[in-house]
Amino acid sequence: MTLCPPDDPLICLCAHVPESVILAAKCSGVRDIPALRLATGANTGCGDCLPDLEELLD
Repeated sequence: MTLCPPDDPLICLCAHVPESVILAAKCSGVRDIPALRLATGANTGCGDCLPDLEELLD
């Protein structure tokens, strides 16, 4: 498991994906949840992170 500093919270607990990885994917052109799943592995478990992911992609 990757430990994230407090200023880089885990957004997807199931896949251990921190906010910085989500934002990096967004900067590289990811614009929707299916693409984000492929790029980061986020939102491939329980699904609880979906609202947070949608907010970060907006």
